[in-house]
Amino acid sequence: MATVRVNGFELVNKQLNRMGRPMIKQIVEAGAGAAEKRMATQTENAGHGSPGRSRRATGEMLASIGRNEYREWLGGGAQDVYPLGEDHKGVRNATKAYVLNYGRGRRLRGDKFITGDTQAEEIITQAMQRESDRLVDEING
Repeated sequence: MATVRVNGFELVNKQLNRMGRPMIKQIVEAGAGAAEKRMATQTENAGHGSPGRSRRATGEMLASIGRNEYREWLGGGAQDVYPLGEDHKGVRNATKAYVLNYGRGRRLRGDKFITGDTQAEEIITQAMQRESDRLVDEING
């Protein structure tokens, strides 16, 4: 599944050195929240999630977009956003999104609704920056 990796932390490196793990987690979660909303919007705009826009769409993949557990390591953390779980037939929602994004053989061409999103990184970085600024303001009083 597609993963967005953002190195926007360079912008606030000095501020991050003063922040503890809970604050870094809040920044990452703010970015994951923005990614979640963006992926849902892109999925719906591509017609892959709304019942009625496609004869196969049930809305299950769109409704399943969410975040996995927060993972942390020394100096950072991550949270992936993708369609979670399985549909009513037992098909993984992430697999459906992967096939719709990349395609399958010659019969189904992928439309790059996830990996072709050129604005996602900027939107996610801005959300993380806003949260970082808010936390720095809170620290500085």
